[in-house]
Amino acid sequence: MVDDVPESMAVTAAQLEERGFRVAVAQDGEDALERAELLSPDLILLDVLMPGMDGFETCRHLKASESTKGIPVIFMTALGETAHKVAGFEAGGVDYVVKPLELDEVLVRVKTHLELYTMRAELEAQNVQLRREIEERERLQAALRCAHDKLERRVAERTTELAAANDLLKQENSERKRAEETLRESQGMLQAIIDNSAAMVYVKDLQGRYLLSNRRFRQLFHATLESNEPIASIDSIIGTTDHDLFPPEQAEILRSFDRRVLEAQEPLETEEVVPQGDGMHTYISVKCPLFDAEGKPYAVCAISTDITERKRAEEERERLLASEQAARSKAEAADRMKDEFLCTLGHELRTPLTSILGWAHILLRADKSDVARVQRGLEVIERNGMAELELVETLLDVSAILCCQVDLKRQPVSMAEVIQAVVDSVTPASEAKDVCISLSLRSTTGRVLGDRGRLEQIVRNLLSNAVKFTPAGGRVAVSLEEMGAKIQLRISDTGEGISADFLPHVFDKFRRANSSTTRWHSGLGLGLSIVQDLARMHGGEVHAESAGEGRGAVFIVDLPLMPVVEETAAPPSADAGEARSV
Repeated sequence: MVDDVPESMAVTAAQLEERGFRVAVAQDGEDALERAELLSPDLILLDVLMPGMDGFETCRHLKASESTKGIPVIFMTALGETAHKVAGFEAGGVDYVVKPLELDEVLVRVKTHLELYTMRAELEAQNVQLRREIEERERLQAALRCAHDKLERRVAERTTELAAANDLLKQENSERKRAEETLRESQGMLQAIIDNSAAMVYVKDLQGRYLLSNRRFRQLFHATLESNEPIASIDSIIGTTDHDLFPPEQAEILRSFDRRVLEAQEPLETEEVVPQGDGMHTYISVKCPLFDAEGKPYAVCAISTDITERKRAEEERERLLASEQAARSKAEAADRMKDEFLCTLGHELRTPLTSILGWAHILLRADKSDVARVQRGLEVIERNGMAELELVETLLDVSAILCCQVDLKRQPVSMAEVIQAVVDSVTPASEAKDVCISLSLRSTTGRVLGDRGRLEQIVRNLLSNAVKFTPAGGRVAVSLEEMGAKIQLRISDTGEGISADFLPHVFDKFRRANSSTTRWHSGLGLGLSIVQDLARMHGGEVHAESAGEGRGAVFIVDLPLMPVVEETAAPPSADAGEARSV
């Protein structure tokens, strides 16, 4: 672009436009400066002689402005002196053309300077880019040096840290070895201590696996596992559970208490029963949870002491104590009964003696001619003498039985005949009391090998008791019946009956239902005891039944029958098998 061509250069401007240059014409210097700022031309052709500001001054202003200082300026003037040329070049011009102008020369100069301007611009752009690249490279180099220095420092620091860490690791390894050695020594000491303990010591984890056990535990529970391999070492115990050592039910009981200890998070005590080679053993076990660094339980430690012998001793002591208490109670009861018996015996012995002595005293001083009175006195003396004799014989019987001095004269005895004889002897007393005796003999041939007198004593005692304790108008039933290999005697009454509390003791010696019985009925309370002893001597048994007081009683005697012997059958009795009343 060529701009700022004065009017005198109009021809030249027109010729430049014909050759493709874009030309703008300025009228003076100030106008040229404004156009240059506004249009930023590629090249300025500047005349020296212009109105107002001349070309040299205008060029100096152009070179002083940041936006136009790079635009090449060619002076085109008629002033050809060297001084003018020097002034033009000093003002900042790139060329100086003296008029008259040759167009071709001008064109060559313009092209040359435009090319130089373009080249300079490109060079400056390259220089700018190069400076930028240099600056970037320098920045990168500086950053690289900084990173390198930082890396070097980091490497040095890391090397120092690694050296320190290596030293620390060596120290830690050394301390760990010492700690492991100390731990082994502590474990050995702990194992030695617990191995020499009489109690069982063991530790189980949360899953119930054994982590530790002492020699006592291994000695007691070296029984075979499910694989039938014996547990003989610590290693074989570690990792096993209670289900490997004990029956399922027992193992679950042990495991359940371990869970209770873990839930409670405090020591608990219990008694555990576990099977061993010689049977079940009882242990008193104190179990406590073990806690990790975070305070959470991770295992259960147990110390179990065998208290089997102590338990057995306690049970034996309790048994002996109970036995001693029972014996003492029994002895006290026996003493009371003996006291009562002695009191009753004294009364029973004194009563007939009093009558005997009283009538003897009366007869000694009475008129012997009063036959009736003498007869009555003798009868009273005889009756009370017989009662006294009966009491003495009863005492002698009891004494003989207690001393095992009863001598039975055994022979075949018909129980029907024995019962008939006793009923006949008791009938007068029953009739006097208005008590009816019914007799039913369903067996008249059954025989017992025994002492007839003692068998009569059994029947008499039972029948006399029935009549004694049956009120006037009552009934006593006597029956005899064969039942397989035994014969059964039943004597029932409608009398006072027996209470449920006293029924189990009705055959005890010196035992009576209550002390008031003594006031209403005579006797020592030994008759039923003698009946039981005599029945057992004959291989039989006796027992009593009663629905309660006031509802009568039944006494049943079972005696073994003699084997049946072939013999001529006797004609049946007219009364056989029939019931009759006496």
